[in-house]
Amino acid sequence: MKPINIKATDAFDFLSKKVDSHLIDTRSDVEWKTTGIPDLSSINKEVNLINWGPVLDQTFFEQYKKFLLNSFNQKDSLFFICRSGSRSLMAAKFAIEFGFEHCFNIYDGFDNENNQNWKKNLPVKII
Repeated sequence: MKPINIKATDAFDFLSKKVDSHLIDTRSDVEWKTTGIPDLSSINKEVNLINWGPVLDQTFFEQYKKFLLNSFNQKDSLFFICRSGSRSLMAAKFAIEFGFEHCFNIYDGFDNENNQNWKKNLPVKII
């Protein structure tokens, strides 16, 4: 099973309609503070932040797995986002390995250099 690639606007639409769907931002805390985070308040949801740092060791993956398993049902729809769509794809692939069935990669990214990214088309808040 592989993650499904989805556009940012389609992901937001899905998140707004499906209760058991969640957005997981896999950027770093520096990125969140400098460029903002997705704002889901208009659909009564919160974005989940996972600090995806430069070191991805066994300890990180154990903590990541524990976070997912403690926070979500394995049948929930999980949408992963990063700056450009590569870290989020990796995060979605690992979620599938951890037993999650419905994982989506927002391939437009949060602020990738394209006109379809989240920041150019959807609500953002500064933290």
